[in-house]
Amino acid sequence: MIHNTVSLSESTVLTAPSGLYIHIPFCLSKCPYCSFTSLPAPDEGLMDRYVEALCLELSRAASECPREPKTVYLGGGTPTMLSERQLSRLFAALHGTFRLPDHAEVTVEANPGTLDAAKARHLRDLGVNRVSLGVQSFDERFLRRLGRAHSTDDVSSALRALRDADFRNISLDLIYGLPGQSLEDWSADVTKGVEADPQHLSLYALSVEDGTPFA
Repeated sequence: MIHNTVSLSESTVLTAPSGLYIHIPFCLSKCPYCSFTSLPAPDEGLMDRYVEALCLELSRAASECPREPKTVYLGGGTPTMLSERQLSRLFAALHGTFRLPDHAEVTVEANPGTLDAAKARHLRDLGVNRVSLGVQSFDERFLRRLGRAHSTDDVSSALRALRDADFRNISLDLIYGLPGQSLEDWSADVTKGVEADPQHLSLYALSVEDGTPFA
């Protein structure tokens, strides 16, 4: 949760817009390049306890943070690992603690294998208006090398579910610099990403971090 004021001079002050970041540290499996805090295949009870702890943290943080954040971002991990019940509990605590402007951007990260039509509709009903989809590659070979738990068919299904749920702000993540990836392979991924017609593309270079299987 961040609120920064940066002094440029005695007469000029910039105030960064306030925003909330909420971390969901659960995934279907742990990718071999990932160094983020995340737990693979957690049980329902652990996720329930974590959601309750988050709700408590939101109420404690309210006295220290701006009460009207301009953005909310659920990252991970994979926030769409949470069940509809758990997501409802978390968003109830969020709206019970903070006042979100009508125009607030509310983003949830999702992996294609954890997003179906019912969950997409539920996210929309909760007020989520932007989804960041972790595609990483449109090539099955590189999805396997990255240890991803989804297929290219899952990507198509997730995009269809989001659009059917009336999401109009979709971002896709793609990774380049993969083992064995040629410039032509990367060009094909970017082309397919553009053809998917998202509102935003995030393009990342693969980074090999200490302590990961890739390292």
